[in-house]
Amino acid sequence: MSADVCAVSPRGDRVASAADQGGSSVIPGLLLHLLSSASPRSVGAGEFLSVLAVRRYLGEPSGEAGPCAAPCYLYDVTVTDGNCQLRCHLSPRLNPLVQRNCVRAGCGIRITRCSLVYEEKRLNRCFLQIEELELGGMEHHPQMDASAPGCAPLRTLASTQRGRVLLATMLSATPVKGGRTHYLPLWNNTDPSGPEWNSTKHSPAPEGQLDACRFISLQHLARTWRTGVDFPHLLVRVMYKSRLRYYGRPSTKVDFPYQAYLEVADHSGMMPMVLWNSLCREWYQSLHVGAVLLLHRYSVKQGYQQRTWATHCDSQVKSFRFVEICLNPREPRTEIQIVPTKQVKAEWRLPDIKYNFITRVELDKMPDPYTCDVIGVVTFVGRCQRRRKEEGSEDFYLYRWVHAVDGSTQQPFILELFATSQPETFQQIHPMTYLVCTQMRVVREFGISYLTTSNESQIYISGLHKGKPYTQDPKVQAFIQWVKGQHEKQLLKKSVMGGYYSFPPAPSLFQDYCKNLSDEAALTSASDLKKVIASLHYREHRRIALQATIVAVRYIGLTELVEGQGTDHVQNARDMSGPSLKEDNVSSQLSSEPVRSGERPEKDLNQPAERLRTAPTKAQRRCQSPVLNHYALRRRYPLRNSQKTDNSKGKTSRMSRKKFPDAPGVMRRRKPASRSRAGLLKRKASDRVPDDTVNGKGFSQAAEEPVAANKVSDEDARTEETEMNSTSRCTWESTLWPEIKEHLSVHLQFGQLLSESVPRTFDYKHRDFLMQRCNLQPAEYKADAVTSSMDLERFGPACDHGYYSVTIVGINHQVAIDVVFRPSMKSHEGLCTLGHPMESHDNRLASILASGYICDEQSTSGNQQGPATASPDHIVRTAADLDNLHVICIMDLCHHGGDNSEAILNKIYMVTE
Repeated sequence: MSADVCAVSPRGDRVASAADQGGSSVIPGLLLHLLSSASPRSVGAGEFLSVLAVRRYLGEPSGEAGPCAAPCYLYDVTVTDGNCQLRCHLSPRLNPLVQRNCVRAGCGIRITRCSLVYEEKRLNRCFLQIEELELGGMEHHPQMDASAPGCAPLRTLASTQRGRVLLATMLSATPVKGGRTHYLPLWNNTDPSGPEWNSTKHSPAPEGQLDACRFISLQHLARTWRTGVDFPHLLVRVMYKSRLRYYGRPSTKVDFPYQAYLEVADHSGMMPMVLWNSLCREWYQSLHVGAVLLLHRYSVKQGYQQRTWATHCDSQVKSFRFVEICLNPREPRTEIQIVPTKQVKAEWRLPDIKYNFITRVELDKMPDPYTCDVIGVVTFVGRCQRRRKEEGSEDFYLYRWVHAVDGSTQQPFILELFATSQPETFQQIHPMTYLVCTQMRVVREFGISYLTTSNESQIYISGLHKGKPYTQDPKVQAFIQWVKGQHEKQLLKKSVMGGYYSFPPAPSLFQDYCKNLSDEAALTSASDLKKVIASLHYREHRRIALQATIVAVRYIGLTELVEGQGTDHVQNARDMSGPSLKEDNVSSQLSSEPVRSGERPEKDLNQPAERLRTAPTKAQRRCQSPVLNHYALRRRYPLRNSQKTDNSKGKTSRMSRKKFPDAPGVMRRRKPASRSRAGLLKRKASDRVPDDTVNGKGFSQAAEEPVAANKVSDEDARTEETEMNSTSRCTWESTLWPEIKEHLSVHLQFGQLLSESVPRTFDYKHRDFLMQRCNLQPAEYKADAVTSSMDLERFGPACDHGYYSVTIVGINHQVAIDVVFRPSMKSHEGLCTLGHPMESHDNRLASILASGYICDEQSTSGNQQGPATASPDHIVRTAADLDNLHVICIMDLCHHGGDNSEAILNKIYMVTE
């Protein structure tokens, strides 16, 4: 994205601001200025407007587009000035602003250049196109609080023919350009999007009609489908349902290019059924698994075999997959009726839906790709991420990682959940809810087992279980009995939400890592690194391998706050252009709200609205800095020189330090800033979290004044300060780094842990806020969903150790990048993090980088266990082992929108001759 996209354009006229017009609306003045000219002219608005919605739709075919060309998408933006709304088309060259979530619902923009554009291939169609704009940083503005701003103030445009054409375009519900009839979801093509998808069909078949109908069985239909056209009625039950498939391309002429596969059954067997085009919009949300349907005026054709199939759990039901039932919106239009449950008769002999639930302890015995169903209490929910379908494509898969426990073992199910065309359910998954996933496939790679969704998977959470067939399954009943004996607080302690989570872990050998990759995709050149990061779309995750040398390592404690760190360590992307568990009723147990924890008072943390700039402002640097307090136990204390330091751990072990021999690297420890005892104890009231407890350091968490002096001696304060700085300010540099630094062409700086990268402890009271931060940016602004007064920093990190900023240099010593490395702790995270057994190692940095975790205890000679040397001081000292070594670094990249990109070192491979 070129930098001039966001710059204020000197070209074009400026429309008078609302103040200049005596408080009148900005938008009518902008449009009247355009319409008053004989030809379209470029003008700009004088004030910021609030973005209410960003919509995506399929573009028009270009000259080089073929039948298999990748689709190109266009965007419409709805803005308001508080009095009226205006739907504009975003110039295609500004698309990166949406793709990187810079222009989003809730932000402010100033239109610096726009034009009135007429569609040359359509009569009486014109629209406003934004050519250039300036971004504002506001996420909430009084303009957005206006009660239902509409187009009433724009009625004055109807006085002219051009104004009437423009007004008609703005009032239509279809995209403003290209003749498309519907919008797509903003971040993927799988989910239904728009109010037309949300209407549930209520067309029950009259009871008398069912008795009068002449039915045909699926077995008879499979034998005679070639000889008939007008088939009798079908009475079937939906057994399986696939996610939506969008097959639109720029050259596609179909209004609603969607299809969905279902499998339906009667007493004679099972047959695939396809829902086509606009019938998907009308019926997909209503055709639930288990629903009984009465069908007429359908067609039958030979079955399409190149697709995925659900795994049947009832071997007694015969399958007729060589033919399929087609439900079409026209020629002829299929008649669909849903039979109410109370009208379903036993003499119809419709088959029951059977499931194949397994427990977590059984998972390790299942082969790849075994299909099963699972149920569990959610303990971890990862952020929503996107994966590009093909290189250079604008299409993405949407997925997230979830952990759920079922009581059969301490280890959770590790679930890779792709979007299943159930957006409301997918976005509402949070810890402490009861999760059911059907038709999951076992994946087994290099000794690691996890489950991933199939095309036919369905997910259900608390509130959706009532009346579902699986509630009577024996393993579901056993799970409910286990849940009744659990304590809410114990489950809550294990509950985590969001943050960086990369799974499955890279294999032990680089050859295995490259097994399923092409030669070009296996390694990324350092010269292309900047381009790769700049090309990332919003929440796109990408894993790359880079040949490099590690030249510097720095340990950073969780509570370290360094002024100006946002500029030094964050690369600017634009520069690169519950209720009680003990319920007796089974249905209410599954359908009730999940486990609820104790609620804590809310802390008001207002964030000032800052305008986006190329160089982050001071307020933005504060937001980007890793202030990751673990509730009230980790505080920021004022220093004499106004600097802020950190306490990397609440309780630093006072073990004796071993003396290490000199190594060919430079080991540095920054000199701590001096503090008085009063400065150590005092803190500002604004930095407190209300709590009546007293922590282990003797600080009252509910009072501003320090506790009695006899509880913290001067010696203890000095010892704590020394240990704190010894662990949080450890650095190592290669002897070659000063020389290499002088000849670098590019130094990318991503060595600061972003707030979005930190897994947070779950708070049930504020679950909506946490879900909002872990989900993707919504396409529409909703005032009731805004929680601008809250901040992620009020939620403690799930793990209480810091991270390492690692400087990596490409093998040609031309490009360097600072990345984050945050190892797991063997005893704390265990299998829940890496998904495989953790073997002990020597806790040297090379071993930690190769394995991804720190051992709390290590093996010694004679099968004896010795104390772990796992302090950051020791680990950074051992970085000298990596001096001038050729390694392959596996890095995870993710873009978080705006200027925030994440580069995290996953592991390294040693390159041997």
